[in-house]
Amino acid sequence: MNLKIPYNLDFVNVVASFLEEIGACYGANPAEKQRLRLIGEEAFSFIMVGIPDQDFSEMFQLGCLEMEDHLSFSFSNHGRPMNVREVKDFSVDDMEGTTDGLSLRLLRGLCDELSFRNMGREGWELVIEYHLKSFNRILGENEDSNEATKPDISYNFTIRLTTYEDIPGIINLVYNTYRYSYGKPFAYDQALFQEEINSGRFLSMVVATPDGKIIGHQAVMIKSPNLGEIGMAMIDPQYRRSRAFILLKKATFDEIKLKYPNLIIFVKTITSHKASQAFMSGFTISMLELSFANYFSYVGMNTKGITRESSVYGFMTFAEQKFESRIFVPAEHIEIIGSLLHDSCFPVSLEKNSGEFDAETSDCETIKVPELNIAYFNFHKLGTDFAIMLRSQTKLLQQEDMVTLYVSIPTHVNQPKTLDRVLMENGYFFSGLQPNSEGNWSLYYTNLLAQKFSFEDLQLFSPKAIELSNYMKALYHQTK
Repeated sequence: MNLKIPYNLDFVNVVASFLEEIGACYGANPAEKQRLRLIGEEAFSFIMVGIPDQDFSEMFQLGCLEMEDHLSFSFSNHGRPMNVREVKDFSVDDMEGTTDGLSLRLLRGLCDELSFRNMGREGWELVIEYHLKSFNRILGENEDSNEATKPDISYNFTIRLTTYEDIPGIINLVYNTYRYSYGKPFAYDQALFQEEINSGRFLSMVVATPDGKIIGHQAVMIKSPNLGEIGMAMIDPQYRRSRAFILLKKATFDEIKLKYPNLIIFVKTITSHKASQAFMSGFTISMLELSFANYFSYVGMNTKGITRESSVYGFMTFAEQKFESRIFVPAEHIEIIGSLLHDSCFPVSLEKNSGEFDAETSDCETIKVPELNIAYFNFHKLGTDFAIMLRSQTKLLQQEDMVTLYVSIPTHVNQPKTLDRVLMENGYFFSGLQPNSEGNWSLYYTNLLAQKFSFEDLQLFSPKAIELSNYMKALYHQTK
């Protein structure tokens, strides 16, 4: 639920009424409705104090999220950054000069929790949590009531490696979670699923109830001796509020430590909702893979209006001996890369690209995925023909309905110092980096010019993901 209006104090009653009416929908009594109205008035007035008087075109946005037991309101703030805005404590001796402090004091007294969130180039957010005495859930009401009335719900779980007999339950779980939109065909076929397990490259784990019902699954797909992907993580919609997912995550990590102690593991979680991104706690977020597939259907998730999926990419390792790397990156992006990798499990030394294009021709592997309308240019060597080759191949693939194109560049060698400029001239913007199967790093760029794309559709949980998204959004608009 969102409200979008100009930053103008004349609209203060609109903001106040929005909070009051939302509260009424969720069971607020008269006193609580008045309290919510006061919160709206004080919060908007506090924000407006920091808004410039002239040359300001940004729009104010107020959002409301239904949480499990309360309402969460987020107020956009495109005024002076809160980390440099001086807010003095209220004093009766200087009431005019400490008005800001009075507003904050009133707000903290009116709500249950108040915090400020740095949104990077999107400004700041004032986040207010408010609990109602008789909170009536609306969006999650059916799911909760169904769960409460089902007599066969059990919270006594067993987590173990998948057996052949478990696979029909996993297929049923996939259907309950995704219907027929899941991207891995073997997830709907018992024999193919077992082939994946037998390959030795697929570690599969399930959550089962005492009667053998499969209500959770997670897998590790081994890409190489160095690299593995955690995926196929799903919990039956009826059990999403239980501890099943937390226990499954812990058990999977324990299995990785036992069988693959030196593996670098990565995870990709979609951005059409935030629920799965909570799994990324402990992972270093280093890339956004934009518009990589057609929309997936998620049972129990409200993702209307989304036509293409994007994902957040993160990595981690349990290896006791972390490898050290010196990687070469474009000077234009050394700051954001340093921010992403700060405090990661890999101590990486960054150096600016200062080389030239190789006299020989470029070496590139092109991978097309027609069913997803995407293609990858995996460059191994950059020659003097790089710009011409990139331009011609980009045009060709876009004519073949490849709407999203990715370029990967190795970082273990000193690349041309003009690399980023050439890529931007051809519509490719920096999207992050990731460890690869060879034990090195790859730099990624994305081309979205063959489609309509909106960064506003991305729902991101981590501050690092938000920081990267804001950075990429600015680059994307430079390519248009």
